[in-house]
Amino acid sequence: MTLKNKKKADILIADHQVDSLKLLSKIIENQDYQVRQAIDGEMALIAVETEIPDLILLGTNLDKLNSYDLCRKFKEKEETANIPVIFLSDFDEIGGKVKALEVGAIDYIIKPYRQEELLAIIKNQINISLKIKRLQEKNNFLEPKLKLVEVSQKFHQQMPLESYFLYQAIAATNNGIIITDATTSDYPIIYVNPGFEVMTGYFFEEVKGKNCRFLQGSDHKQPQLEQIRHCLYHGENCHITLRNYRKDGSLFWNELSLSPIKDESDKIIYYVGVQTDVTDKKRANEEQQRYEASLQKMNRELHELNQKLYRLANMDGLTEVANRRCFDETLEQEWKRLTREKKPLSLILGDIDYFKRYNDEYGHLGGDDCLKKVAATIAQATLRPADLVARYGGEEFAVILPDTPYEGAKQVAQRILDSLHQLKMPHKASDVKPYVTMSLGVGTINPSLETKATCFVDQVDEALFKAKKQGRDRLKGVDKQTS
Repeated sequence: MTLKNKKKADILIADHQVDSLKLLSKIIENQDYQVRQAIDGEMALIAVETEIPDLILLGTNLDKLNSYDLCRKFKEKEETANIPVIFLSDFDEIGGKVKALEVGAIDYIIKPYRQEELLAIIKNQINISLKIKRLQEKNNFLEPKLKLVEVSQKFHQQMPLESYFLYQAIAATNNGIIITDATTSDYPIIYVNPGFEVMTGYFFEEVKGKNCRFLQGSDHKQPQLEQIRHCLYHGENCHITLRNYRKDGSLFWNELSLSPIKDESDKIIYYVGVQTDVTDKKRANEEQQRYEASLQKMNRELHELNQKLYRLANMDGLTEVANRRCFDETLEQEWKRLTREKKPLSLILGDIDYFKRYNDEYGHLGGDDCLKKVAATIAQATLRPADLVARYGGEEFAVILPDTPYEGAKQVAQRILDSLHQLKMPHKASDVKPYVTMSLGVGTINPSLETKATCFVDQVDEALFKAKKQGRDRLKGVDKQTS
C-alpha cells in the first residue's frame, strides 16, 4: 500500500515563495492529506506527469513556466483535464482572476486567506474530484460490457434475451475472450472478458485500443505470429499456441483460436479470440519429452555398454584383435551365409616363426610386445570391414575373408609377409631371418551343407604345416573353390 492510499487525497502545491509553500503544506498535511511540493512550473509539470494528483493549488507567479500556461496544458490533456486547479494570488486583480478561470481554474483565492475557508474549499473540491473519479471508473467498467451487448444486438436485433445470455456466458467462462476492431489497421482491442483479466493480470482499461502483440512482450520471434498475420490478411480462422506474458512478466502458454466476424455485407468487422492457458499441459508434454529423451539416452548408453561388453567378450585382451571364441562364431555365421549366397570363403592361418625361441631370447614381456605388433600388422593388411583378424591361439593368428576368391586371399597373405619384412622386428634366435617372420596357410572354398567348417580349417592348417616344413617365411595354399 502506498502513502497516498493511506491519506484522504493527493494534493500538489506549486508556489515560488518557499516560506508560504512550507506553511500551507503543513496546514493541509494536518488534515490528513498527502502533499507534494513544487517551487516552479517545470517541477509542477513533472510532478503531475509522474502521478496525477486529486487537486492542484497553483501560485500565480511561478518561474520557468507561466502559471496560466501550465494550467492550460493540464486542461488540454485528456488524462489531466479533470484535475481541479485553485489559483493562489498575492494581489486582488480582476484581470488575473478572469484569466485563471478562462484557462480552466475552478477558483481564485487572494492571500492572506482564512485557513478555515481555504480548508473548506479544498475539502469540497476533493469530494467532487473523487466522485468524478469513481464515476469514470464505473463508466470504464461498464463500457466494454455495453460494447459487447451492442455488438451482439447488432446481429441479433430480434433476440435481445439471447444476447443477454451470450454476454453472461462470455463473462462467466474461464477462457480469455478478446474482440478486436477489424475495420482499423492495427486491430485494436475493444473488449476483453473477466477471464482474460484473470489470465493475464491486465484490466480492460490497460489494454483497450492496443494490439494484442503486447502479450508477446519482446518475444517476437515466434513462427506462429507469421501464421496469425497470414490468417488476418486472408480473413481466415486460426488456431495456434503462443508464448505470452502476464502483467507481472511471468510466461504462460496461450492456445489461441482466432475467428473473423462479418456484417450483413460479408465484410469482416471484428475478430474474436479465445484464449486457453495450456501452461500445465505444455509443461507436462515437455516433462514427457525430457523423460523420453532421458530414456533414449539411457538406451544408447546401454547399447554402447553392451557393445563394449561384447567387444570385451570377443576380443583378445593382449593383442586387441578378435579372440578364438569370436573366430569360431564368425566362421560358423559366414559359412552359413555364404552357403545360402553361394559365394566363396577364404581363410588364412599364420604362425610366428620360432616364437618359443623369441620368448627365450627377449623374455615374456618382449614376446607379448611381439604378438601385439604382429597382430597390428595383420590387421593393417586386411582392407575390408567384413574381414576378421583373430588370435587363434598362442603365436597363431587367423584371418577370415568372406566373399574373397583364392587369388585375393593370396594377395592379402603376401601383404602380411611383406609388411613384416618392412617392420624388421629383431629376432636373433630365428633360423630364417634376423627379424620376425611368419608362415601362412591360405585356403578358399565354396561353403556347403555337405562340408563342415572345421574340416576346411584343418585343410588350411595342413597348408600352414607345409609352409613351415618347406622353410618358413612363406605361404602355401589350398584352393577348394568350385566354379
